Amino acid sequence: MISRYLMSRSISRLLALFGCFLIAQSAAAQLESQRVAASAFLDALFARHWERVEALEHRTMREQMPRERWAEMLDGLENKGGAFERHAFYSAEKNGSYANIVHHVHFAKDSIGVRVVVDSLNLVGGFWFEPIKREYRFPPPPYADTTSFTEIPLTLNEGGDYPLDAILARPNGDGLFPAVVLVHGSGPSDRDETIGGNKVFRDIAWGLASRGVMVLRYDKRTQVYGRKMNIRTLTVQNETIDDAVAALKLLRGRPDTDTSRLILLGHSLGAGLAPEIAATAGGVDGVVMLAPFARPLEVVIGDQLRFIASQQDTLTREEEIKLQNELDKAAKIRDGELMDSKMLLGVPATYYYDLQLRNQKTFAQELNVPFFIARGSKDYQTPEMEILLWKEWLAGRDDVVFRRYEDCYHLFIETDATPGPWNYQQEGHVILSLIDDLATWCKMFHLPEQTE
Repeated sequence: MISRYLMSRSISRLLALFGCFLIAQSAAAQLESQRVAASAFLDALFARHWERVEALEHRTMREQMPRERWAEMLDGLENKGGAFERHAFYSAEKNGSYANIVHHVHFAKDSIGVRVVVDSLNLVGGFWFEPIKREYRFPPPPYADTTSFTEIPLTLNEGGDYPLDAILARPNGDGLFPAVVLVHGSGPSDRDETIGGNKVFRDIAWGLASRGVMVLRYDKRTQVYGRKMNIRTLTVQNETIDDAVAALKLLRGRPDTDTSRLILLGHSLGAGLAPEIAATAGGVDGVVMLAPFARPLEVVIGDQLRFIASQQDTLTREEEIKLQNELDKAAKIRDGELMDSKMLLGVPATYYYDLQLRNQKTFAQELNVPFFIARGSKDYQTPEMEILLWKEWLAGRDDVVFRRYEDCYHLFIETDATPGPWNYQQEGHVILSLIDDLATWCKMFHLPEQTE
């Protein structure tokens, strides 16, 4: 009796489990067919095969999105992002009898997420765009030997109002080592100068430390205390210069620093301010300027905005108005006519007016130290005009080295794409030839002539 009862329960459980298995298998099969339908729909859409698109749409979708509207949407996407290249499946999830299928769509200059809703009959009933949340892995650069150096946590401005986390990449073994402080570009930035999928300063620090050069990098003040700081009183002094000077002092005081090889390396805005930082700090033996500006910042920004606009096939009326407003403000700052409280790209006019008073040309000419100045050939943010000005200002000196790195954009990472903001989607590492040149220059303050 007991055994028959237990057998009956076991059979019931087995049937229930089998039923669940069949349901799960059926749901998985349906989700797979919906995924295939979404992919087929996107194939047809981006190929502009309208009959196929309409065959795969739910009736309400066809009514809301006739082929003319689809074509207009695609034209807009390609005007902004360049030619369509491909789409790739990203995720799928069930929502009752419906499925939400996400693909990433890649254009020549941009990428975007597309969510397609597919019903139980495998017809598309919903479609919208969403930003791609990218997950970056940040592998070490291939030229870095992470066993050859140690990273030591430090604190900049310890005991002050703005203490900042810092890290020192120190070559293994006994010093003395050439020592470098890294100074960020514009805007908030962490110690690695992380931009998208790239860590510019980590690449430089690890590459140099692997070659016997000690490197200090730190979080930028506006990255850590941006909300605490009053943007109306923000200048490059309290944003950048004060902390760079403190970093040089910290490094100079270490017993393993070769104080005849204390070097300041600035990138972008940090490069443009490097002469003043070195002059203010004193005791600096060499200055590296990677992608420095020479003209007033508001002039450089105006040129950047015009270049970006020139790369778009069309601009909406709203975009044209916004662009012209920013260009007008840049011109007024150049002429000293914009009210102090007005903003250019989110920064008050007073920030730019303060910069106008800082004569980096004079600081550089009066510094009796070697310079290493470089740009990438595809850097639209630091055009060749900036380098030509620096060459003019430092003409006749035999302690100045200029270098150009082919096919590199503003981060000194190689790209096959044409110059533009889309370069920042490129994941990579600071080019090896720059790392090798920097390591040699930091030890010798000299480089062989660059062959064209």
